[in-house]
Amino acid sequence: MTTTLVQLRCSSLRSKSSYGAFGDFAEEHAELLGATTAYWCLKTMGKAGPDDHYVHRSICTQGRSCWEGCDDNES
Repeated sequence: MTTTLVQLRCSSLRSKSSYGAFGDFAEEHAELLGATTAYWCLKTMGKAGPDDHYVHRSICTQGRSCWEGCDDNES
């Protein structure tokens, strides 16, 4: 059995909730993260990202100007 991990959100997005789930529980875990969960950006250590827009799991996705993948290297 091969497991493939897919990054859905920016690697700089953090919350007090657990960092992830595995297997069949992943979808249920995502539903448990409600709208009241507080998020912050590791790049700014605040509630807004480097692009001055709020951070949240629903909007910190690939395509946002400050989005950072897990495989991105700073040079």
